[in-house]
Amino acid sequence: MNFLFSDNLMMASIDDGTSLPTNALVLPNIFYPVIEQMNKSGYKDIQSDLRTTLFKLEEIYPGFSCNFIQSFLNRDISSLSKTTNMNELTLKLEKYCDKTPYFISSLHNEQIFYELNIRSKNLKRILSRIPDDINEKREFLETIKEIASAIKKTLDSVTNILQYIKTNDGRQALENEKKEFIKYSKNFSNTLKAYFRDSKRDDVYIAANYLLIQIDYLLRTIKLYCEIDTLDECLYPLLSQHQNQIKMMLSSRYSSNNQQRQSSNSSNIRPSSSSTYETNYS
Repeated sequence: MNFLFSDNLMMASIDDGTSLPTNALVLPNIFYPVIEQMNKSGYKDIQSDLRTTLFKLEEIYPGFSCNFIQSFLNRDISSLSKTTNMNELTLKLEKYCDKTPYFISSLHNEQIFYELNIRSKNLKRILSRIPDDINEKREFLETIKEIASAIKKTLDSVTNILQYIKTNDGRQALENEKKEFIKYSKNFSNTLKAYFRDSKRDDVYIAANYLLIQIDYLLRTIKLYCEIDTLDECLYPLLSQHQNQIKMMLSSRYSSNNQQRQSSNSSNIRPSSSSTYETNYS
């Protein structure tokens, strides 16, 4: 990969070539919309149980949903498995997903909450256009400009909402999520710069998927401190479990590498640190 996240943890992939954010998005972007459609076929009574079961499976076995789909494609639709890019698919399907449980409801009539809903939806919609627009350079450059503008507007709305969160814990939590959103926005920007040098589309899809998740984590934090009774706990399996597994894997790998270097009496090589990026986001 040509861009690095903090501690090099965030870019690990599972065996089928998909990335951490794709694992987290398969459930809400692919499985849940199918479950919602089951209502039309007379399966409404099992929708909630099925959704909860899949969520628990994903938390216990991170990457289960993605591996399930990939295994199905490999076994029964082998021709599709060679052409289906899961990182691209989850990004492209974002515009069809119903993630309204993360938006502030109409109970809050303040204009600032309405603006946040509209701006974050718009940012998600533009990001989901990337797989289609990336084929045409001029169109893609216009899309990039739209994304930059949408990121700035979303951040402005988040800043304005801070005054409506009354507790110190709530304000600190939102500030932390805002910093994370800015970090992933910066990395997305740098990934785009790398793309115009190396043409690695998959890196762009992965960075965009990270940004999609961070948008929802921002909204989730606001929802948590404004409308706790309506928070949907089963929308995303928590990324922390994925991250903990990656930390263990990287720690083991680093320890093994150190032993090899010591046994061969070679010089120490520091692991590369995360890059420092400049950005206009604030």
